Amino acid sequence: MENAGRAFLDAVRKSMRQMRAVIGATTIDPKLLTAAERLQYEGYLRREETNAAILTLSKNGIPIE
Repeated sequence: MENAGRAFLDAVRKSMRQMRAVIGATTIDPKLLTAAERLQYEGYLRREETNAAILTLSKNGIPIE
């Protein structure tokens, strides 16, 4: 049961962006998040910012190395 639960949660986490888009929850109000959710959300925002910067550099011809 523990493995099945973990696999289910992993699958849900991987598809959260698509699920939010489907239900129309594309904006998140940080005031409504718990402390743990806020930390996760802030990490998500940092990763998105880093990914955008990397994509911009890549488009400008700068190698990832």
